[in-house]
Amino acid sequence: MEKSLNNKNSQDKILTTAYFIILNVFKKNISTRESKGLKALKYSTLSSSDKAKCNDLVQKVLRFTLFLDSLINERKKGRIRVELFCLLRLALTDILVRGVKKETVLKKYSEFALSLERTKHSIDQLRYYIHLGFSEWNKSALKPLFLFEKKLLEALVGQYNLKSVKRIEKIFSKSPYVDLYIRNRVKKGQYFEQFKGSSTDPSHFRFSQNVSLMKTKGYISGEWWVQSLSASLPVKLAPIDFKEKYVLDVCCAPGGKSFQLADQGAILTSIDKSKKRLNLMKENLDRLKYDLDLICVDVFEYKPKKMFDIILLDPPCTATGTLGKNPDLQFLKPLDKLEDLLDTQKKMLERCSGWLTDNGVIIYSVCSLQKEEGENQISRFLKKHKRFSLVDPKEGCHLYKDGFEIQKTRGIRIMPFFEEGIGGTEGFYFAYLQLKGNGN
Repeated sequence: MEKSLNNKNSQDKILTTAYFIILNVFKKNISTRESKGLKALKYSTLSSSDKAKCNDLVQKVLRFTLFLDSLINERKKGRIRVELFCLLRLALTDILVRGVKKETVLKKYSEFALSLERTKHSIDQLRYYIHLGFSEWNKSALKPLFLFEKKLLEALVGQYNLKSVKRIEKIFSKSPYVDLYIRNRVKKGQYFEQFKGSSTDPSHFRFSQNVSLMKTKGYISGEWWVQSLSASLPVKLAPIDFKEKYVLDVCCAPGGKSFQLADQGAILTSIDKSKKRLNLMKENLDRLKYDLDLICVDVFEYKPKKMFDIILLDPPCTATGTLGKNPDLQFLKPLDKLEDLLDTQKKMLERCSGWLTDNGVIIYSVCSLQKEEGENQISRFLKKHKRFSLVDPKEGCHLYKDGFEIQKTRGIRIMPFFEEGIGGTEGFYFAYLQLKGNGN
């Protein structure tokens, strides 16, 4: 790691940390989440305010990387090192996305480039692109757009169509939002009037601006938790009464669906193999004060003491439906991991199917746009397991909204342009699989 990590200036620390996070994505295939945990990066030493600024810069760079790269490549003369490429992405993000002043950008990035062994001899190139950013590109009123990388783009166009994929790119171009799920006991009459944002139903609220969640009404008293709209739908729209039912939540962390199930009166067991993620879930659980059995165990080692009425399975997936919030994922070659993930999902489905009572239901969900992990996975399961059949979601206005697709033999697909009026949502897939009783 470069010496510049020891810079005392707050802005230098933000730029330095953001630079190495982005460099780790493109040079070492390390996710932004993993990078933040590296001791050498010193992300944990940043103040809360600086962390927020660093995250904002990283998110914007990665969301618009392919757009920015097309500009850089248009004027490229010869090879550009990955280190300089990352620095150029940062500088152009400050210019075209964040509207930072020219004098500030020139000074900050020139000094930073000089402090790095791999970029100190590229000052002229750096300044050339900075001047281009302010002269030609900024004055052309270019609007940065999220773009899918080539392999993923081809896969998605093949599964949907180009028009739908372009609509997804438009949704993913927007700044990430924060959604709250409001628990049942909260009187919601004038609750939302205290917040700035919008709501699609009584249990969901989306902020229209950055807020301090810990200072927001209802945080300490456990009146809500953070959960995206699409992630809440598998439980919210389930045609099931969860009250007093024995329910197992597999791969439960970070906990949103478990909290929903507990909120509806389920007798709940939640399992996950990640101790770190479960510790974060416990922090929320202490605040929300729900009663559930939380166990750190791999699903393939778990030996239930009873059968369950309902099993919610949210297995590992490519998470391509979350690229608007996690833009680094598409640069970590998610499709290269697809076959292994499909095998894991298949084995988890098989294992969980043996823990159901007669007429019990598996709720299967993935935050993926890839049909292999959703529709095709469930079609394969149903062909093999004749005692299982699909059940439709609850009736409601959602059935008639653009981006909410019920496929009679293939489950429910949520496109990111669902609820486009409030900014869209994540891409998601879920299905309700009911086991027929022996007497049926």
